Amino acid sequence: MDRNTIIGFSLIFLILVGYWWFTSPGEAQQALEKRQQDSLARIEAASKANSARIKAADTIAKVSKDTIADKSGLKGFAAQLGGQAQTVVLSNKTVTVNLTTLGASVESVVLNTHKNADGGALTLIPARSAEFYYEINMPNQVLRTDRFNWKVAAQSSTAVTFRLENGTGGYIDQIYTLNAQDYLVDYKLVLHGIQDDIVKGNRDLRLTWVNTPVRQEKNMKPELENSTVVYKMPGDDPERLSAASPEKQNLKNKLNWVAFKQQYFSSILMSKEDIDKEAELAWEEVQGKDQIKKMRASLWLKYDQEVDKSYSLSFYFGPNEYNRLKNLSTGIEDAKLQDIIPKGWGIFGWVNQVLVIPVFTFLSSKVASMGLVILLLTLIIKLILLPLVYKSYISTAKMRILKPEMEAIKEKTGGDLQKTQLENAALYKKAGVSPLSGCVPMLLQMPILFAMFQFFPYAFELRQKAFLWSQDLSRYDSVLDFGFHIPGYGDHLSLFTLLMTISTIIYTRLNNQISGVTGQMKWIGYFMPVIFMGVLNDYACGLTWYYFVSNMVTFAQQFIIRRFVDDNKLHAQIAENRKKPVKKSAFQARMEAAMKQAQNRKQMPPKGKK
Repeated sequence: MDRNTIIGFSLIFLILVGYWWFTSPGEAQQALEKRQQDSLARIEAASKANSARIKAADTIAKVSKDTIADKSGLKGFAAQLGGQAQTVVLSNKTVTVNLTTLGASVESVVLNTHKNADGGALTLIPARSAEFYYEINMPNQVLRTDRFNWKVAAQSSTAVTFRLENGTGGYIDQIYTLNAQDYLVDYKLVLHGIQDDIVKGNRDLRLTWVNTPVRQEKNMKPELENSTVVYKMPGDDPERLSAASPEKQNLKNKLNWVAFKQQYFSSILMSKEDIDKEAELAWEEVQGKDQIKKMRASLWLKYDQEVDKSYSLSFYFGPNEYNRLKNLSTGIEDAKLQDIIPKGWGIFGWVNQVLVIPVFTFLSSKVASMGLVILLLTLIIKLILLPLVYKSYISTAKMRILKPEMEAIKEKTGGDLQKTQLENAALYKKAGVSPLSGCVPMLLQMPILFAMFQFFPYAFELRQKAFLWSQDLSRYDSVLDFGFHIPGYGDHLSLFTLLMTISTIIYTRLNNQISGVTGQMKWIGYFMPVIFMGVLNDYACGLTWYYFVSNMVTFAQQFIIRRFVDDNKLHAQIAENRKKPVKKSAFQARMEAAMKQAQNRKQMPPKGKK
């Protein structure tokens, strides 16, 4: 058992001691013994290096002149069908792009400041996993650009120009330039003097981009669940293909960008105005080791057979960081690249965008430890919610005070539900208590609860950030691998999830004591935390750490509130409310009339009987 694991189990011990002290402050302290596990050793799953990740030098290939049987239809372009492909490297502090003269395309991409789950260099695009080529209709042949060995026409430390010549002074250039912005590569396609080589009436160039990303994280399952094709059309919000099953989309409108998105990284192709209508986007399953999905984009660039024509596009090869993507200068109006990251639908997305992400970003810029950032984020959110917690507590306490009278009404009516509800409603009005006043504050807190559920699994800032015994807050914190799978739970023990579950059960017990709830509802409150223990066992432990801290702060809030709220004063307030005349709203009057009418109908004998 290592030091960090001992800290985790010590926290469980302290919670139990604190609970005993909180519920029994006047009784003698009892000794609590904590069983220690005989051997808790983290078993790191052995993972082999991805066979697809090989050095760029090994990708040098030869293009045979026999690849295309009929070269006559290619005219002067056919001269560049043969030869040995060479690799050209563009690199800066954040990204290394290996380009091949075979097709003048991106051969592989390495992110220099990031590591994969195995500790190796993060290869976003492995060698031989991507395709990028144009198809141009010539009179007797389709010119496919990845079959040609392009010349290096110009080269510097940050840019390279590849050229394919037609033998009569015309050419096609593909130009790659490292942008001053991190992870961004400018790309330009230039057509000069090839208009006579193209079939008359052919108006477009077809661009095919294919990528098969590989696993970057330890757990393959979330990678599969969160990898898909995302795209944006001008004036619209980004949309995505289903990540659950293979899908194909044929789009009628133009595109601003298309992204091959993984859980924490993306490859994005962007253009302000050059990607035309009729794009086809798709992904399909693959069987290769560590391969995620095969993603494909078939795009069109409009070409009216001009003598000189150029297209300006750009690539983003980098992390799915919300603020980085939001502030990336692409030349596209309202690009919304940050919406590649799921924030949740409806009000949950709004809470993340307006509250959670800004606060989290601010704290991340001031505090180095992501675990402490989550703790501070929790404190801020709980402080914002404190008035709701206080109101909910007061309402629950009042309902507890009225419970004996409610039980008497239930006994008096003999269990008649409608009559019981009618008399309870009258009791609430006289006492000045609303049964909904305790529920509404809790419901208002739910959007934040579910927003967090959506936020943490996609927060790139948590990736590979250690805290206490967890080596990575973006994945589960296994302190014990079972070696077998338990249905509904998993094959490991997540300590943060266990802490969350224990604290939730204790919170449920405290809440039951305050509300006086009994019967079936009491046990449902204990059952749900156990269910969520299984659900969240595989989730990012940053989320369960947040829920655990949230529970602990709630304990502190209730402890303080109980010290300042006097039940005798609540009794007096309810008694004072009984003396006041009851004012009924129009809604209450209608509801009461409806309930009385239903009660009268129930008491009337059936037709035909007296």
